[in-house]
Amino acid sequence: MSTPRHVPIRMCIGCGRRREKGQMIRWVREASGSVSICSNNLEGRGFYLCPDRTCLNAARKKMRRIGYLKSADLEILGSRIPAEREK
Repeated sequence: MSTPRHVPIRMCIGCGRRREKGQMIRWVREASGSVSICSNNLEGRGFYLCPDRTCLNAARKKMRRIGYLKSADLEILGSRIPAEREK
């Protein structure tokens, strides 16, 4: 009998739901301060979101409140969710 393989679990900062890493979208804040979607292991402060607009909107409110993102980044986050990952 084979042992089950470890699957990394990450938490969405928008809704707080825990899901498998592969089902989430990782965003990275680079050294320059800009935020982008990370398709592989990119260095920088990162966070995970579920691939839907509800979580994105909730996360934007939280990040605005704590000053994590610049206002310019808040405006462009919504257009960067890949259409194929959206629900």
